[in-house]
Amino acid sequence: MTRLLLDENFPRRAADSLTQASHDVQSVAALAPGLTDRAMLALAREQQRCLVTFDSDFGDLVFHRGAEPPPCIVYLRLHPIETEEVLALTLQALQGPLEGLFIVATPQALRRRPFAASAGDGST
Repeated sequence: MTRLLLDENFPRRAADSLTQASHDVQSVAALAPGLTDRAMLALAREQQRCLVTFDSDFGDLVFHRGAEPPPCIVYLRLHPIETEEVLALTLQALQGPLEGLFIVATPQALRRRPFAASAGDGST
């Protein structure tokens, strides 16, 4: 079981499926709609949850602006956002190591970058 905090635009059906797959799921849409990105990072840290998002700004905040990360961030790089593909990518990203990682999930590949990596290495 993984503790997850889902960004506001995460599809409800995919969130429900993650709960059915035994993950501990909280949604920003239900907890605090309109939460800022920095506040969302803080909430994920406080609750020790992996943040799952479609928003690339979280990589910028952590790697370039010094924001303290949560246990992990899964950035789903997907357009259009289709529930089945969101669920499949999220479940794929949650396999393997999570702690201390920024994970970029696309339909083609998964990239795992440690938060401690230097900001100038260009791998985001």
